[in-house]
Order: sequence, then C-alpha cells, then structure tokens
Amino acid sequence: MHDLAALPTSDTTHTLNAMNRFLRLTLLCLGLLALGTTTPIASARLYSIDGMVGQVNGRAIYTNAVLDEPMRETLARWGRELPRDTFRQRAAERISVRLNGMVTDALVYGEAKRDLSDGERQGLVAAESNYREQLLREHGQGSPALAEANLIEQTGLNLDQTIEQWRQAAVVSRYMRQKLTPKVNVTRRDIKRYYQENYDKFNAPLQRTIRVIQTLSPEDAEYVRSVLDEGADFAEIAEDTRNQFRADRGGLMGVMAGDQLFADSSVNEATLALNAGECVGPIEVDGKSWFVCVEDIQQPKGVSLMDAQTQIQSILYDQQLREHSERYRQHLFEVGSYNSIEQMTLTLLEIATDRYAVTER
Repeated sequence: MHDLAALPTSDTTHTLNAMNRFLRLTLLCLGLLALGTTTPIASARLYSIDGMVGQVNGRAIYTNAVLDEPMRETLARWGRELPRDTFRQRAAERISVRLNGMVTDALVYGEAKRDLSDGERQGLVAAESNYREQLLREHGQGSPALAEANLIEQTGLNLDQTIEQWRQAAVVSRYMRQKLTPKVNVTRRDIKRYYQENYDKFNAPLQRTIRVIQTLSPEDAEYVRSVLDEGADFAEIAEDTRNQFRADRGGLMGVMAGDQLFADSSVNEATLALNAGECVGPIEVDGKSWFVCVEDIQQPKGVSLMDAQTQIQSILYDQQLREHSERYRQHLFEVGSYNSIEQMTLTLLEIATDRYAVTER
C-alpha cells in the first residue's frame, strides 16, 4: 500500500496542498473536479441534514452540501443587489456548475474506491488512522475537540471533513496515476510537429524600421526621385513639405514586424524585397506616389526546438490528459447512477430563490 501510506507527516496544511496540486493537474484543470479543493461528498455525519435533493451512486446530496457557506454568501449578496429574474439566472448557472462538480467527484471517487485491492484497502485504513493521529497532534495537542475547533478556524472543515478530504484525495490520485496517466504518451515526433506548426510562437518575425514619402503630384514625385538618385538622405527628404506622410517625423512609419506591412500589395511586396539600407519608389497607388526606405532589419532571438521541448512536452501532456479525462468523464456519466442534475438544479434554485431573492425590485 505504498501509494496511500507514504504521505508527508511534518505539516498537515502542506500535505493537503501538495495532494490538491496533484489533483488540480490531473482533474481540476481538466474539467473532472469542481472548482476549489476536493469537496467531500455529502453524508449525514458530515453535513447537517437540510433536505436531500438527490443521490449519486447511492450517496445522498443534501441542500447544505451544495449551498455551502461561500455559495450562501454569494446568493445572499445577489439577492440584495439583483432583480429577481437576474438572480434566478445567475443562481441556476452557479448551482448547476456546483452540482456537476459534485456528481463528477462522487463518480470518480466511487470508481476509484472500487478499483482498490484488498491490500490497498487495508493500507488505506492504516494510513487514515495515522493521519487522524497527526491531525490531533498538530492541531489539538491530542484533544479531538481542540483539533476540531482549530481545523474549522484554519480551513473551514471539521475533523471528519478533513479526513474525508484526505481519503478522497489519496484514493483518487492513486487511481488517476494508475489508470489515466499511463495513457499519456508524448513522443519526440509530437514535440517536433508542434514546434513546426507553431513556429511563430517561438520565433518572432523580422522587424523592419521603415520610412515613407508619399507625394500627391507628378512634379513632387519627380523631385523626390531625382534627389534620392543623387544620394540625398531619405530621412531628410521625408521632412520636406512635399511629403504627405508624417513629414514632421521624417516619414518614420516605425518598427514593423511580420510580412504584412502595407495594405496595398504592390507597396508591400516591393518593401519585403528590400534589404537594410535600400529604398524603392515611386510606386503609383490611387493617384499617389510612394517611396519606401527600410533603414534596418532585425531578427529577434527565437527559442530553439531544444530549448522549447520541455514547455511543449508539458503542453502536449496536458492536452492528451485532458482528452483522456474527458472520455473518462463521459464514460462515468454514462454508467453512473445519479439523479438528474437539471432536476436537482431546479429544486435547489427554488430553495435559493425563497431564501435569498427579494420578492420585487
């Protein structure tokens, strides 16, 4: 029972946080668990009974388990601030998300428990006993009452809820490591293909410093062409009043990245063909004459495939795990036993409306 027993014992909060980080990687951020930390499934000994609204795998879901304290605070605030119809719309959305998470949690946990071997079940009981002793020692100096009070103050969970959270995290993380994680296989070819398909993400395009002269009359265009042919400085000529494009800035267009520099294709293609220090013009477009100079070209330093492979591997790992997790989630909802989430949402919405929504606004 190595997976369930070998847990850090020096600090309870650190232990829970470390386990939750693993779950967030394999479940939460992939849509398998509800937002927040792993929530213990409602039971009569964990929550005050305030009406059963449904069940999942034979375990009751109680009103107060769904409408927990943070949810109640939010609903109460919405009830004070929002019109009744808006309240019902937002409350229904929030309740539905919460229920989907709780049902999924329960289905995953039920599947994970059934997968335990007899030896692992025995190891879980022993590890749970050790964890309880750790909680009593660290939070209550051996006193269950003191540990309970301190845990509620520090985490919002009582002693039983804290142990239930630990149990679910241990069982589910063991299941996910053994069942889903081995299905993920990121190959070198996958990494190379992702890099090639997303080359621009890792390698910024060329950057060109561009100046422009734009004239309106043939006479002005001929003047600009002649003085440039004689070797005049483009930036100085661009300050002339004949220039209709930012003459006050010497025609400076700025540093432009990529290959789409101008809307007109003829000007754009001519500019792309220039090396640093080269100019082109006149180019006639809609009665205007364009002169373009590329002062400088820079290639920003990119990220090589070798340097990017760790990042890419992580991205592809998460993508594959998300795909496997979604298929697993769909399977659980197909074979699991639970009341209609839509019906439970409607029941809880009526309760929330009666409790928190104003009658008229």
